[in-house]
This record gives sequence, C-alpha cells and structure tokens, in this order.
Amino acid sequence: TILGAGSTTITAAQAGDSNYAAAISLPQTLTVDQASQAITFAALPAKVYGDASFALAAAASSGLTVSYESSNPAVATVSGSTVTIVGAGSTTITASQAGDTNYSAATNVVQTLTVGQASQAITFAALAAKTYEDVPFALNATASSGLTVSYESSNPAVAMISGSTVTILGAGSTTITA
Repeated sequence: TILGAGSTTITAAQAGDSNYAAAISLPQTLTVDQASQAITFAALPAKVYGDASFALAAAASSGLTVSYESSNPAVATVSGSTVTIVGAGSTTITASQAGDTNYSAATNVVQTLTVGQASQAITFAALAAKTYEDVPFALNATASSGLTVSYESSNPAVAMISGSTVTILGAGSTTITA
C-alpha cells in the first residue's frame, strides 16, 4: 500500500528451510512521485460597492486548503476565504494550492471580480419664494452616500451660488439643481 510520496527500499529475502539455504537478499528502490492536483474555481458574480462580504468556494482535488489573493486591495481584500468589498472597480482573485509532501502545487486559477458603483439619491426640499434684497441663504440638499452635494443656478443673473450659499442678485426666476 502506498502511503505517501517519497523513496523507499524494498528488500526481497528468503530465509531458506531444511532443504534450501537462505537466498541472497535483493533490494530494490521504489520511488513514489507526488500526485498532481487541480483547483476548481467558478466565475465570480458581479458585485456593487456596499454589498456584504462573501465567501469564496474554490476546491483542490487533493482536499488541501486553497489560498486566495486579490490583485487590487483598493477594490477587494481577502482574509482566509472571505472577500470584503472596499471600492468600485475590478480585481482578479487568484486561487492557489502550494501542495505538500504528497501533492505537487496546483496550477493557479484566476477569476475576475467586478464591483460596480453603488447608486445614491439626493434629498432636496422645495425652496421658498424669495424677494430681491433678501439675505443670502444656505441650501441643504443631502446625498444618501454622504458625499458633498454641488449646486447650479440656471440663471446666475437672478441667483449666484457659492458652495451651498445662494445670493440673490435680481428679480426673476431660476432653477437650482442639486
């Protein structure tokens, strides 16, 4: 029975009996090479920034543990077999198995992970009517992402915007877009 890779000497011997003298022992070397192994690693589904961490499920035909690595840790990091999404973009996840005394290293398998941008919404309350010579006022739109909202006036002769502050410059109508 072969128990593992390596080399051993097997000696054939016959001790003889009352009619035969002992035979000369004959040693032979048996070399057992490492078995090959392969990794099965399915394509990864597309993800979106903000998605929960998820587990990778590659398997080595040897039954040995598979290791993983992300080529772009700004998009996703891997700890053990768990992927954590860090940002939008693309990265490759490499599954590897280095082998052991009985199995040679497997050929790496690479899959691409694409992480799309998360959607966001802006909340912007209706603006009250203003009168020429009213004092400048602040806009208070918010983005669900927490990112800073920018503003634009369709008629800068009526209202000028600096940052989130509106200054009324004249009578008329303007649309303020957040």
